[in-house]
Amino acid sequence: MAKNKSSVIVVPHTHWDREWYLSFEEFRHWLVEALDKVLIEFERDPQFKFMLDGQVLPLLDYLEIRPEREGELRRYIEEGRLLIGPWYVQPDEFLVSGESLIRNLLLGTKIASEFGKAMRDGYVPDAFGHIAQLPQILRGFGIDTAFVMRGADPALDETGSLEFLWEAPEGSRVLCHVMETGYCNGAVINGGKDVPLPQLSGLERLGLKGPSLASLLEFLSYRAAARAILLLNGCDHHGPQTGLSAAIEELNSDLDHFHLRIGTLTDFADAVKRESPSLRTFRGELRGTKRHPILVGVLSARMYLKQANYHVENRLERYAEPLAALAKILADKDFRPFLRKSWELLLQNHAHDSICGTGIDSVHHEMETRFSRAEKIADGVVQTALYALAWARKQEGDLISIYVFNPCPWERRDEVVVKVPAENSRGKLIDQHRKEISYTLRAEKLVSEEVLSGVKHRRKVEIAFQAELPPLGFATFYLVPGKPRALSSTLMVNSRTLENEFYRVTLNEDGRLDVLDKGTGHVYRGLNLLEDTGDAGDEYNFAPPREQRIVTSASLRGEVCTVEDLPWKGSLMVELVLPVPRGLAPDRNARSDETVEIPVRFTISLQRGVKRIEVMAEVDNRAKDHRLRVAFPTGIATDRSIAEDTFWVVERPTRPPKAEGWIEDPPMTHPQKSFVAVEDGERGFAVFNRGLPEYEVTPDGTVYLTLLRCVGWLSRDDLATRRGHAGPPYETPEAQCLGVHRFEYAIYTYSGTWEEAGVLRVARDFTSPPLAQAIEGKISSSMTFFTLGPEGVVLSALKPPKEGDGVIVRVYNPLRRSVEAELRTSWSLSEVWELRLDETPIRKLDRASSHLLRFPLRPGEIKTFRVSVTRDDRG
Repeated sequence: MAKNKSSVIVVPHTHWDREWYLSFEEFRHWLVEALDKVLIEFERDPQFKFMLDGQVLPLLDYLEIRPEREGELRRYIEEGRLLIGPWYVQPDEFLVSGESLIRNLLLGTKIASEFGKAMRDGYVPDAFGHIAQLPQILRGFGIDTAFVMRGADPALDETGSLEFLWEAPEGSRVLCHVMETGYCNGAVINGGKDVPLPQLSGLERLGLKGPSLASLLEFLSYRAAARAILLLNGCDHHGPQTGLSAAIEELNSDLDHFHLRIGTLTDFADAVKRESPSLRTFRGELRGTKRHPILVGVLSARMYLKQANYHVENRLERYAEPLAALAKILADKDFRPFLRKSWELLLQNHAHDSICGTGIDSVHHEMETRFSRAEKIADGVVQTALYALAWARKQEGDLISIYVFNPCPWERRDEVVVKVPAENSRGKLIDQHRKEISYTLRAEKLVSEEVLSGVKHRRKVEIAFQAELPPLGFATFYLVPGKPRALSSTLMVNSRTLENEFYRVTLNEDGRLDVLDKGTGHVYRGLNLLEDTGDAGDEYNFAPPREQRIVTSASLRGEVCTVEDLPWKGSLMVELVLPVPRGLAPDRNARSDETVEIPVRFTISLQRGVKRIEVMAEVDNRAKDHRLRVAFPTGIATDRSIAEDTFWVVERPTRPPKAEGWIEDPPMTHPQKSFVAVEDGERGFAVFNRGLPEYEVTPDGTVYLTLLRCVGWLSRDDLATRRGHAGPPYETPEAQCLGVHRFEYAIYTYSGTWEEAGVLRVARDFTSPPLAQAIEGKISSSMTFFTLGPEGVVLSALKPPKEGDGVIVRVYNPLRRSVEAELRTSWSLSEVWELRLDETPIRKLDRASSHLLRFPLRPGEIKTFRVSVTRDDRG
């Protein structure tokens, strides 16, 4: 290649959405044909290479149909011609947990390495925006590049180049390349340099002059930081281009300033690095919508999928994995094969078109089945591990032990719910000091137990009580013969009011709440207002009809009643009927005149000694084409919202930027994990949630939490909020989300800032309730396994290692200041290693003592440890 020519790396690939506008099996038919053709090209052209979309799952799907071709595939993978991984499946980044992203890469790199080699480039071509912590996650797997498309406008505008250094909150950096002209910009490479390229149609808005290869190369050269250009030869569900090498050779003879060659993403990154360009640094998330849409409505499309995902992730991360890790140490039980299978099923639902809810209805039926299977496997691990741990500490005694697990590494008080044999449900409940504890009876259920020894179908009764729990460990309570103490209320509960040490809560007839914060004396009025608006959008974007009509619950009247009046808890309920337009008018420009009634039931609960107000909303949706939200007018004027994000707490503006000519309206609804908050330095207001990822905050401090967004189309091209289609125009009637839904959220008020008030810890308490198991026999007293400090540092994972013994402990610092963290154990630490996220050892650490590990954490830093304990000190 002549020295004065820019190097153009052509990467043959396919972007393979496993399920989307067709079902998985329908797409797999075409996948098999595509990879058959790839293997033909490998034989025909020794220079040919092919990237399988940065994921390994399509390879596994192919081999289920073509197992006889595994040997060929392994050879090409080992030779670096077929590139697979590092992901197991191409994920959405905002709708899944940070641990899910790590497990996605763990599984993807493991499987790819077993086949010969994992691609080590951070290829995320079509994710709907990117989290601020992605650089740190990638570096934790030895990956120092990121290739992105959507959302990158803030970085492009700030750095002025397609290449820049993208920095995570704690300082990790990757070389980031923005595919500004898309991942299909070289989908077809043949003919002359001036022949129009169909894949470039519509890119004139980027300033591309003329849809030809020559004009594309000139545009990319102008935007590049070095004399290296990337062309992606492929597109959605494309097979390989036949005769690509010959087409490139012909073009090279006709190009004066560019030289094309088939290569890889690594080849392109190396070409950029060799020139050592002066690259600017960008910090933060990528959620701009100027050049490419991030399709912000996916945060609330098919909300039932988001809730199911939350429940499975929560079950695995907070319960199944910690209990499996403890059971390995205390009872020598290895649950890793079950955990892996549960994660595989869950991760298959994390592909961006799957978890986003943007497919045809049959796709999401399959997702519901996967969620159910993953959850049942996790439940099996939880139950079996609990029994194993209990039996390891079992003593003689004819009673029922209630073994309560607290997944949080701090002391807490909370309600415990457990199933006990019906015949034992009328005894006395005592703690380890024989102090009697009040409890109440709830539902009775039939359960099947002891399958291998002759199944027993037994009636069990749920009982509920409140308990003080030790940090990450167990407390034991006992049901013994005797007459239980009569229940009496110590909370102030009347027909409309709940009161504990922290709050006085008044439930109004329209479902709104008036809350007195006893700590600050501030009164919040009109909280929990239902707001229903028309939605003329599709699965990708909310779009108001031209003539919008808003319906609220402010004028409704229901009857408030008491449903629980217990020594530790009070609950009030109100039932409402919300009259809502049945759908859109035939022309979709307004809401219909005909209305339907949507029954709504709110249950408001308050516990003694617990500072949060819990809300459970049950909605029987009977309307179409609408968005249902709940509003909290806090009165805290603010220019920013605060929300938990992946391994970080992010701040976002409450006013949109100027957006003339943007491809999609700037997003004012945003993603969250467990909480969103507003504050003014003196006081703050937070809303917690269980699996409700979309929020909005207005400049006047009103917090909106989306409950449902109901639409009937996969994609439309007549939206006021987005230009053009985002997919094919299939009807998706089940995206209207008709039927009964249940939503759980909570209110928390505080003084000072969210960091000072420990908001994230309180949110974790809400999203990680205690877990209990009734065991026949006496189990020894309470025990703590791990504690973590100081307040603010988060335990992200406690799990078995992917290989070998010990326990993996992962923590992170969401604060904007450095901390000195402490991890204490009840065991003697025999060895501690700091690891990368992929569990590769970094260094062996010195311990502060046999039970204590101290370590620094920078703002936003994630650290992973393998902790080994002495075998003669197992509690």
